Amino acid sequence: MNAIELSPGTATSEGSDAARRVMAMRRFPRRAVRLAIEYIQANPAQDVRLEDMAGVASLSLFHFARIFKEATGMVPHRYLMRTRIEAVKKLLHESERSPAAIADDTGFSDQSHMTKTFRGFTGTTPKAFRDSWQTGLQ
Repeated sequence: MNAIELSPGTATSEGSDAARRVMAMRRFPRRAVRLAIEYIQANPAQDVRLEDMAGVASLSLFHFARIFKEATGMVPHRYLMRTRIEAVKKLLHESERSPAAIADDTGFSDQSHMTKTFRGFTGTTPKAFRDSWQTGLQ
């Protein structure tokens, strides 16, 4: 995954300019992904779009989506949904807010969307998850 191809005659010692550029390019994708993850975690309830994440990372949409999946094992949208589901779990555990209010607080379009997504990630509904906390099963 080298971003810079070294020509056969290029010195590759630790101190060479070419070697430093290669190492910087290897670190850049990790930094870009980290910036995008920080952005997602800071704005999980907002309308976070792929364009926003790629912009934060200063990458094209295609390149960003590719390196994000390589780094995290999931596409950016799935990572965003997972982040939202973690926020839903926390609110279900720590508050008595209604599922509709929690859906609104965490960026889901409605309670039905949140429930469907929650079930996909956890295998249970938000109500069953909350009930299990209240009975001490979780």
